Amino acid sequence: MTENEANMISPDLPPDKQHLPTFMAAFHSDSFRNVLRMASQVAKFDSSVLLSGETGVGKEIIARYIHWLSPRSDKSMLTISCGALPETLLESELFGHKAGSFTGAIHDRVGLFEQAARGTVFLDEIGDISKTIQVKLLRVLQEREILRIGENIPRKVDIRTIAATNQDLDKAAAEGKFREDLLYRIRVVEIKVPALRERPEDIPPLTEHFVERLARRLRLPGLSLDRECLARFQKYAWPGNVRELQNAIEHAAIISGDGRIKLKHIPPQIAVEDNMLRRPWTGGLRPLEEMEIDYIRTVLQAVGGSRSRAAEVLGISQTTLWRKLKKTDGRNEAKE
Repeated sequence: MTENEANMISPDLPPDKQHLPTFMAAFHSDSFRNVLRMASQVAKFDSSVLLSGETGVGKEIIARYIHWLSPRSDKSMLTISCGALPETLLESELFGHKAGSFTGAIHDRVGLFEQAARGTVFLDEIGDISKTIQVKLLRVLQEREILRIGENIPRKVDIRTIAATNQDLDKAAAEGKFREDLLYRIRVVEIKVPALRERPEDIPPLTEHFVERLARRLRLPGLSLDRECLARFQKYAWPGNVRELQNAIEHAAIISGDGRIKLKHIPPQIAVEDNMLRRPWTGGLRPLEEMEIDYIRTVLQAVGGSRSRAAEVLGISQTTLWRKLKKTDGRNEAKE
């Protein structure tokens, strides 16, 4: 992974500090503004921050907000999704390796922690890292040093770490899946980012923001959204949160042809008004994990079984989608 690849962001995120106030103005809810206030406070210090919340709520946006307001803002913020890579590759990406340390290691490689010198490293989906990586990461946070694969002399690093998770790390620690000492290190300050369904007042301004940016990027100067679509957006639960909203608008803009987005252009799982997942709750307690997999299967059905499209709509990687489906299939086999 090159520095550019590691630092790649969505084209709908503001590219620099100049555009930051405009983008953040798209959030009107008190709950999200409280998140921004807390983020601006912790930005002044080098302490580790843990951003928690559902997939797609905007954790990376907050991480960039913290970086842009920090004393390290003139240096790079490099991002890596810990859940998207197998352990061996993730270890090499983070810490680097020495030539000849394993098959295919032809040259010395500088890892992400060294590439981000005097900048920020954003570790997304940190709850997915293995015990081996957890031990090495603890060393980074405690000693400010890394050990490349194949070397025995540590190298000092000067970085700030921000981590994000959609998992309950306290539960994972209690079950022995995540080191408690590492959790304390990455969670000096925790910022919980609320789901989009908990702040519906953010939907209209965010929709307007995404329409304006997509009009420029897709070269559709007359891009507009019918009121009927916005009304449907406000009734929808948005399990994929802000990312799903952005993807839904882009999907509709492309399908519309002429740039006038109508109800028939938005993704089917959002357009269908009587979808059971958007009916008022009438009782019957079910585990959240069970409801999540039901929704995943509904989305898969709506997109004709395409896992790549389903992952895009849900705002998760194909690896995460595969893992969730495999976990459920395993439980079903056990029941049988």
